[in-house]
Amino acid sequence: MSYTTFEDGHIASPLGFRATGVSCGLKEGTRARDLALIYSQHPCRVAAMFTTNAMKAAPVFFDQAILARNREDIRAVLINAGQANAGTGQPGLANAVECAKIVADELEVPRDSVLLMSTGIIGIQLLMDKIRDGIKRAISELDSGGGRRAALAALTTDTRPKERVLRVQLREGRRITLAGFAKGTRMIHPQLATLLCLITTDLTIDSRLLNRSLQQSVARSFNRLDLDGDTSPNDTVLLLSNGAADGPPIIDASSWEYGAWQEALDSLTADLAQQVVRDATRTGKIIQVTVRGAPEEAVAHQVAQNVARSTALRQACTHNLPDWGALMAAVGASDAEIRPDLLELRAGPLLLMQEGVAVAFDYNAGLQAFSGPEIEFIVDLHLGPSTATMWTCTWHGE
Repeated sequence: MSYTTFEDGHIASPLGFRATGVSCGLKEGTRARDLALIYSQHPCRVAAMFTTNAMKAAPVFFDQAILARNREDIRAVLINAGQANAGTGQPGLANAVECAKIVADELEVPRDSVLLMSTGIIGIQLLMDKIRDGIKRAISELDSGGGRRAALAALTTDTRPKERVLRVQLREGRRITLAGFAKGTRMIHPQLATLLCLITTDLTIDSRLLNRSLQQSVARSFNRLDLDGDTSPNDTVLLLSNGAADGPPIIDASSWEYGAWQEALDSLTADLAQQVVRDATRTGKIIQVTVRGAPEEAVAHQVAQNVARSTALRQACTHNLPDWGALMAAVGASDAEIRPDLLELRAGPLLLMQEGVAVAFDYNAGLQAFSGPEIEFIVDLHLGPSTATMWTCTWHGE
């Protein structure tokens, strides 16, 4: 493993980044922080992934338009909480443009170098009078220690910020920093969900490889969450690389350095995704579905996703009932080509089915397997080398 956790780190820990979060009255009835700003002193290369919902929010349209012409010179990201700026039509898009313009002008950076994220209530226009003042105050408070303030300002229904920072050791004594935060507890469903995630690094890396690495990491982390079946219009994952750390750029996907970077990014996004699940479940239970022995990863993912979406299985977990038949039914209904005579099912260490035949088990052991706060179901198809994992959860009273 080429990385270590930086326990006191935050989104502005990589070299050259500044951040803050302020309160400007966007969250009704509270004085909580609700406007975050992250700024890089150096131009950033950017990789991005967005919602697949056809009803895209104004900030998603705006970011996609900016990145269509500029992925090499991004300088800032503004995040507001309280209003999603979705379902707001042309006025909402005009407000998004104005937000970016104010940030750019106040920071004295190009107007096409600012990206946006919004989260909150759908169908409500941004409170522009408050945002205008908030942006100016945020810019005056930017500093290298303000990352936690930014993470707090992005929250809505979350109970806590989801953050992780890694120090990545490269060859010849080089070290880079990789930081991320995420928000989201509802509308969590591939692709991406009501999920905002910002990742920063001081690494220098080829733009093509930056996009490739983000797509791989998201596919194995955020796109493995399926909590409630709803897909938000605001989903955004941004990865900013400003190259502030010393050393040559990573330009070869077969290099040791790229492998070390990918390993760290995979770990960071998986950690953030699991933090989202833990925050979403609250008084419910976390359910991990691991499918192994598949002929290819896509098949493993297909089966795991169908199991994660099983209402009957979640109900069994909610009520502490070892009704493992729901697990078998979900596997069989996945439309994947399986061999029933090879199928093996487990709830944690408890063997439920082997070679397609039910295995007798102690009922109290079954109750225990379905009663804990975290439950893992293991499906072994015995058809190949591939594995995939999905995460879902129950909610109290489901």
